[in-house]
This record gives sequence, C-alpha cells and structure tokens, in this order.
Amino acid sequence: MAFPPNQDSSRAGGEAFHVSPSHGSALLRSAMAIASELMGASFPTMVRGLMGQAGGKADSDTGALSVQRHLAARAVELQRAFLGRLQEAQDQYLTELTASHTAGPTPAFDAETLSLVDEVSVDSSTVVDRHANKVAGLIEQPVNDLNVVVGALLGRPSLRTSENPLGPSVYVRALMTAAEDTELGKEALGSFLSLFEKPLADELGNIARQLLEHFVRHGVDVRAIRRSMAIPRTSGSATQASGNTLMGGNTLMGGNTLMGGSTLIGGNTRPGALGGSFAGGRDWTVEGPTTSMQPGAAGGGSSGNTAFRNTAIGGSASGSTSGGGRAGGGASGMLSASEASEFLGGLLTQLQSNVRNTRASSAASSGPAPPQLLQSIGEFQQHDLQGLASGADFSAMPAQESVAALRQELITKSTRTVDKLTIELVGMLFDHVMQDKQVPAEIKARLSRLQFPVLKAALMDAAFFASSAHPARRLIDRIASTSAGWEPYGDDNQRYLKEVDRIVTDILRNFESDVGVFERLYGEFDKFVSDILPEDNDPVARAKKALEAAEKHEVLMINTTIQVRRAFERVFLEPYMKEFLLGPWVKVLVAAAVRNDTQPGFAKAFRDVIHELVWSVQPKASNEDRSRLVKLIPGMVRVVRDGLGLINMPERERDEFLKQLMQSHAMAVKPVDQATYIRSSLMASDLRVQIDQMQLSGAFPVGTVAGGIRVSTGLIMRQAKEHDAEILVPEAATDIAKLDPMQDAQMQEEIGRWQRGTWFKLWNGTEFQQVKLRWMSPLRTLFLFSGEHNQKAHVLSSDTLRSYLARKYIEPLESVPLMKRAVDAVVADFKGATDRAKELANRYAASQPA
Repeated sequence: MAFPPNQDSSRAGGEAFHVSPSHGSALLRSAMAIASELMGASFPTMVRGLMGQAGGKADSDTGALSVQRHLAARAVELQRAFLGRLQEAQDQYLTELTASHTAGPTPAFDAETLSLVDEVSVDSSTVVDRHANKVAGLIEQPVNDLNVVVGALLGRPSLRTSENPLGPSVYVRALMTAAEDTELGKEALGSFLSLFEKPLADELGNIARQLLEHFVRHGVDVRAIRRSMAIPRTSGSATQASGNTLMGGNTLMGGNTLMGGSTLIGGNTRPGALGGSFAGGRDWTVEGPTTSMQPGAAGGGSSGNTAFRNTAIGGSASGSTSGGGRAGGGASGMLSASEASEFLGGLLTQLQSNVRNTRASSAASSGPAPPQLLQSIGEFQQHDLQGLASGADFSAMPAQESVAALRQELITKSTRTVDKLTIELVGMLFDHVMQDKQVPAEIKARLSRLQFPVLKAALMDAAFFASSAHPARRLIDRIASTSAGWEPYGDDNQRYLKEVDRIVTDILRNFESDVGVFERLYGEFDKFVSDILPEDNDPVARAKKALEAAEKHEVLMINTTIQVRRAFERVFLEPYMKEFLLGPWVKVLVAAAVRNDTQPGFAKAFRDVIHELVWSVQPKASNEDRSRLVKLIPGMVRVVRDGLGLINMPERERDEFLKQLMQSHAMAVKPVDQATYIRSSLMASDLRVQIDQMQLSGAFPVGTVAGGIRVSTGLIMRQAKEHDAEILVPEAATDIAKLDPMQDAQMQEEIGRWQRGTWFKLWNGTEFQQVKLRWMSPLRTLFLFSGEHNQKAHVLSSDTLRSYLARKYIEPLESVPLMKRAVDAVVADFKGATDRAKELANRYAASQPA
C-alpha cells in the first residue's frame, strides 16, 4: 500500500497560514504527549546528574544538602509525581488558554494559586515564573518558535511564553508541585528549582526542536507561519475573510455564513474552518449526493465557481472534519472510497510512528462512535464476563470464527465508515496478537478477552492508534513482557496466572468509558510483578536483603569518608592520626551505623570520639586543659578499643596506634606560645561543629564519586553469607573493545527502560538460561536475576551488565513489545498486498446508503 506522503509544509508566499481549530487542537495535544514522553525518558538521567551537583553546593547553599538527599532517596517517586503533574499542568494550561480565547483573558497566577512565593523582589511575582523565565532565557529561540506555532494553532498570534502548554512554565510548575508531593521541605524548594534550571533548559531545548520537526511533518512550519504573519490582511482582489465578507464573487464567509446560494455552513464558520488534513498533511475531499468540495475549496481558496447548493455542512448534518483526519461524511457518517483509503492510510501511518515508542500526532478523530455501537460492544463485554462468572475456562482460546462473526456484527451495526475501518484494524491487531509465538498460549487466551474493551477504547479515542503509551496498549505489553518465560506449573506461575485473570475480569466488569481503568490496573499489575515477598524461606528474598545491605554498606563507607575528610579540611593533624581516622575509624563508623538501625544511639559515641581524639593531641596551655585531658583519656581509649573490636582490627595494629596516641599526648602538655594555642583551639571548635553535622546514612551518596558507586564482589559475598543467600556474581566480560561514550550512553538508556518482572536470556558460562529481572538496587548499582526453577540469584553490577550487553551475553526475551509486533505485522500485511486497503475502503464506501 502506498502511504500518504507528507505535504510540503512551505506555503506559497502569498498564502495566509491557516489550520482548522479541531486540527490545531489535535496537533497540539499530540505534541503535549510527545513532550511528556520525551521528558519522562530523560528525567532519570537528569536526576542522577544533579545528585552530585547538589552535594558540591552543600557548603554554600543550605538547601542543597536536603535536595541531594531527596533526589537520592525519592527519585522514583519524584519522577512518577512529576510526570503526572506535568500532564495535569499541560491540560490545565491548554484548557485555560482555549477558554480565555472565548471567555476573556486567563487570570494570572498569584500567591494564592501557588504554594510558595519568592520573598525577593523579582520581575516575576511567583517562584514558578522566576525559574521558568531563567529556563526560557537559556533556550530563547526554540521557545519563541514554539510560541509562534502554538499561537497559530489556537488562533492566538500574540501568545506569551507563560501561557504556552509546551513552554517552560508548565515543566517548572509540575516540578515544584512534584517536589511538594514527595515532601521536600519548602525551605529547600528554591535550591531544588535552581538546581534544575540548566539541565531542564537543555532537555527542553531538545524537546522543542523535536516538536518543531513534528509540526513540520504535519504541515505546520514556523517559517511559513512567520511569513503569513507578515502578509497584509487584505488583498487587491476584493477577497476578504472576516465578519460578513464577500469572497470571490457571491460567496460569503464569516459570522452566520452563507456560501453560494442558500447553503448554510456551520454557525460561526471561520475562513478555513472546513479545511484540514489527514495524517500526512494532505488536503481532504468530501463528496456526497448533492455536495461537492474539492481540495482547498473551503480552506482559503473559495471562488464564485464553487457550488454548494442547498446542502447543510456542519452541525449534525455535517460533512465535516474534526482533528484533521476523519471526515464525518454527511448525516450517514460515510466516506467516499478515496477518503476511506486515505483515512486507513492515516491510521497505519499513526501506528508506524511508534517505532521509537514516542507519541506521534494523534490520529484524527470525528469524536467517539455513536452510543448504540459502544453499547453493543459493552454487551459483548458483559456476556464474556457472565461466561467467566459461570465457570467458563479462562484458558480456552475463543474460536477465531466466532470472534470474526462478532466483529462483522458490529460492522453491520456501524453507521460510519471510520468506525467500520477502526473495527477492522483493531481486529487485525488482535489476530496477530493471537498468532504471536513469544507469548504463551494460556496468556494469549486471556489477552484475547480484552479485544472488545480495547476496541471500545479505540472507537472513543483514536489516540489508541497514535501512541504506544496508550494505557490499554501499555497494560497488554506489560502482561506480555512478564509472561515470556511463564510455564504452566509451579506456585509462582499459578499466582501470576491468577493475577492476570483478575486484571482481565476487572476490565470486563469496570471499563465503560474511562481509560483510567487501564492505568489503575497497570499500576496494580506492575506492583504485583515487581514485589518480592519478605519471606525467610525465599532464596530470592534473602538475596535481595543481602544486596540491599551491600549497597547500603558501600554508600555508608563513601558518605562517611567524605564527611570525615570535610571535617578535617581546616585542621592540622599528624599523618598517622589522619590515616587512622580516614581508614580504620571510617570502617568503625560504618559498622556502628549499621548496628544503629537495630540499636538506636549506638553510633553516637564512636562519632563523638573523633573530636575527643583530635582535641586530645592539640597543645594544652593551661592546667585546666591538662587536667581535663587526664580525665578524658581512659574513657576515650575504651571507646577506641571497642570500635576497633567491631572491625576486628589486628591487635598489633591497634597497639601501634595507641602507642603513637600516647606520644602525641605527651607532646600536647608541653608549653606552647599563645598564638599556637588559640589557633589549635579554634580548629578543634570548628571540628566539633562539623562532626555534629555528620549524617551517617547509606540511603544516598552525599557527593559525587569518581567512576560512580561500585559494590565489590567481596562485600556482596560477605553479606550473602550473613543473610544465608546463595548468590552468583559473574565477572565483567573482558573480550570486548572499550565502549565509547555514545555506546555507553545508549546502553545506560536501554537499562533505564528495564522493568522488574521482565524476562531475559543470560549466558551462565556454558549455556543461555531464561531468567527474570527480580530487583534493581535503588542506585542501580546491582541487578538481581533468577530463574523460575533454579532460584539461585545471579547478581550483575552495572559495569558487568553493560559488558554483557555489548557481548550479547544478556538479551531480553522480548526485544520488541507485543503490540509493536502486532502493529508491524498489520502494516506488513498491507504493504504485502497493495490492493487490500483499496478493497477494504471500496467495500465500506460502497455500503453507504444511496
């Protein structure tokens, strides 16, 4: 099949830019979805990069340390909240913008509509505006171009950046609200938003450029818009389009518009409101028994020769196009053969646009299908539910003939060509799902029962075709990806099957018109496949506990070393003392911090003794200080001995340190000049403050670590022994070339998309075996895989994982999502049989009433 080519978006110099309101709205909503998905894909990388930056600013910015802790401890929650709030903000901005176009200007945000107001006098009155203005200033040109395009799509030639649903204000507002949702303190919000300004601007610049390319592909070019804005609104040919303006002879457009004789068009038809384009940007043609519209005839090129005789166009008797791609085709909702073919090609183009899992322009919509058709689908849905309730076998695959008969019954009941074609296309998708070789038959049987709920979703909203992120498609893909290694025996497999049964039953029972049902069930199913029950007899649960402890121990070690080193930055210490505190005593603090979880307060004495050790070796100029030292030494030495016992320090090394410590004490009580004494006292006081501020936490790194955090195999195996876990830790593959930065970034991106519960094939040294990704550590340093029968845990570090990917020692069993495979198969069907689309379109065009 030949797919509709994109029309050249560059308009002639003398043609004013114009797009119908419905088409403009559809393009804008698709752009919002693209922006949201692109931001969602890049957000985790952005957060990881910002963790270290926040730590570097901790000394000069009191809120930065709180921000860093927040990013490390709640990054996943923050991302989820941010993406949810982003979609809300996009919708709110668009709603207010379109409402303001008809009902006056949108009220500006003030102190009562936002949660925090900047106390400093700035040009903008809110925190959101202040930070959004800074972001916009860093990417001024692409932001301005987006303003022009969005303004043109909505008929707002002077759109402000702060109003743009694709502009920085939307992202900053969503980011701030997400921070509040995840309980970041208000005192740290300023630091939080400041930290995000530069990386957010960089990402929004990339998104803006991709959106502008998206608009160009669909016939909306910012250059053409700017040219049209420079065109005078009147021409010398007496052709005008506003109010009650005569166009090309005796055709009147605008207001309550008449076009040629007594033809009524809409109620408030604006020039070009009857224009539009199918997917791919082609002009449309509507032909009915008494109506003839040629390309462009009602979209800017009206003339006295255009015939519209006694035919109502618009309203309920409309041959209109909504969303730029479906034509209602008169009262019957039918299309001509050429229109039906073009509409089908548009849907296929939309399906193909999901190659990179991004959301393309929504397939144009003429609104939801008639209620009678949706009701019929609902009856099929309820019939299936009643059958299951009466004991029907979930695992029985419905007969293909019976399903085809039901689809044909729906087609017969349909009054619109667009609905008939949608039923055909969804049916083809599910036919290929049922033929898929990678999904077990028992799971396919259950997915087959979702065909009619999914059909209903597609008939209500053509976004089903335009986005792989549609909730129904995401849920089906998630079930398929987690079933790739499923087998019909074993307790875990039976639990999984019951959960899939519950999901399907819930959809059949509860899905009417709200796709939020699919979203809710996706979240519940994702939690089910991601959870590891904390059972002591579960080898995977024990392995998870061991890995959690290992990563926490490593982060504790890093954090403690960083904080102890910072505490000594302005303190002079003899080399032996500095080596002791940064070496053995850091290990003591880590061991004490681990014990602190079960014995609160256990670590305090070992932390406080650092100040005592440092003070004890400073010069003592008064008898009072010398007397205090004598009283201090016994208790201090006891704490040191107990601490070194925690880490099993060899007795010889312990005694050697204590010997050097006593020598330092002897030197400290010797007379010293006043200046040296004062300087030493000040340093000791400063050290006390630094120690009191130390946070012995293993939840997040307090600073950047060269080369990233790496948990040693030795530490993993020690924790495995402690938790009675059987763990295999393969070494990184060495027979590969060094990865260049681009390859490494691509692998990091791929790994970032992995989800728990997904199946892989993993090389174990002798053969490939099927394993499931059961757990990823919070900092993505360790990845836990296990087989269904052999529950021995395979643990790969991030370095090992990338080397395995490069060597193809590990690969997802399902490299392409199920719905994408079905889409590819449908598209291939049409390409392999070039007459198939034409035959389909002719069949339904020929079936329209005479």
